[in-house]
Amino acid sequence: MKNYLYAFVCTLSMGFFCMPNTAQALGFRCNSYVIDVGMHKAEVMNKCGNPATRDQRVERRRIGGRQSIGNQALPPVTMQGNRNSVESEREIEIQIEEWVYNFGSQRFMQLLTFEDGRLKQIQDLGYGQ
Repeated sequence: MKNYLYAFVCTLSMGFFCMPNTAQALGFRCNSYVIDVGMHKAEVMNKCGNPATRDQRVERRRIGGRQSIGNQALPPVTMQGNRNSVESEREIEIQIEEWVYNFGSQRFMQLLTFEDGRLKQIQDLGYGQ
C-alpha cells in the first residue's frame, strides 16, 4: 500500500512541475470590462487602453478542404477518391499581433494574441511591476 501511495505522489508531483509557466484564460477583467476571446482588437483597445508592449508578425499557414465539382472554376487540385469532389490546398497569410498588458504588482500580466484582428488567445503571465 505504501508503494502505491508513493508512486501516486511522485506522479502527481512530476505533473505539477512539468506544467508550463503560463496558463491559458478564457477572459480577464480590464477596468470594469470583461475581455473575452473573439473580441476585435479595436474593442479591446477601447476598453483597456494601449498595451505595455506590442509585437507583430505574419504567419503562413496551409489550409485545405474537399470541394464538390461543379461549373465553377477551381484552384489547382489533386484528384483523390470520390469523382464528385476534389481536395485542394492553399497557403494563406495570417496577421498575428501579441499585446502584453501590465496591471501592476498585484495582478497577473496578460498576453493577448490576435489573428487577423480578432482575439484568439489569452495567457496569464507572471505578476506585473
